[in-house]
Amino acid sequence: MKDFKFIFFGVRGSYTVSNKHVAKYGGNTASVLVESDNRVIILDAGTGLITAGNYLLQNKPKLKKIDIFISHLHIDHIQGIPFFEPVFDPQFEINFYCNESPKAPLEKTIFSLFNLPLSPIGNEGIKAKINFNILDVDLKKTVHIDKTFAVDFIKENHPISGVLIYRVSVGKKFIVYATDVESPNGFSPETTAFISGADVLIHDSMYFDHDYYSPHHPTAGYGHSTVTMAVQNAIRCAVNKLFLFHYNPNYSDTDVEKMRDEAREKFPGTYLSEELEQFSIK
Repeated sequence: MKDFKFIFFGVRGSYTVSNKHVAKYGGNTASVLVESDNRVIILDAGTGLITAGNYLLQNKPKLKKIDIFISHLHIDHIQGIPFFEPVFDPQFEINFYCNESPKAPLEKTIFSLFNLPLSPIGNEGIKAKINFNILDVDLKKTVHIDKTFAVDFIKENHPISGVLIYRVSVGKKFIVYATDVESPNGFSPETTAFISGADVLIHDSMYFDHDYYSPHHPTAGYGHSTVTMAVQNAIRCAVNKLFLFHYNPNYSDTDVEKMRDEAREKFPGTYLSEELEQFSIK
């Protein structure tokens, strides 16, 4: 089988954090690089994308085509794009993939990050060739990246704005990326079938149950999962490994380790997403 690995470059939710309490697992917002056969795709474009860009320039100097799949257009999932070094190199071709709604056209949203009042760069500052690929959530047509990756997707409609769950396959092995999902009663039968049997499930785990159901400041309905939801979905979908992801920015390294330990009581194959750590699928 071809090599198949993934590297976390951003694991945090909502906004970046930088202090000694998050130094081990990281404080950048969502971005995961998947690699096989010397080809890469990137899942989400939070601030972790900045480090991913530097990694590619240093380790993949011949790679000039990059495919970025965005789960949804909340700012913490796209804010790394104006600082992604390949954007400013005319040798690069960058393909963005996402679904679209009238309220958030993909091309308009991405270009807004480069223009006033958000940025002084302007479209003229973009040197790479940029392509926008609109994913039709009704057709759900597989996206093939060369002969290496097959990328499938399904839309979760909670939160209200919706989010894409991605399944990335190399041969018969596949990982699933499910961030910014909220399923107190578990995933729907359709989504469960989509994920079922994954070698790796990367799952939103923004909250402990006590924060989600807090009588003082409940977070139910915010569009994020508890660690319990992540574990229940991992069990229901019969996945091999579960990686907790999209940590609450207020949670320390110690907090997320407690989250992992709690999860392992019911699902021993639980791991923590850790920035710059590389994992291989055997």
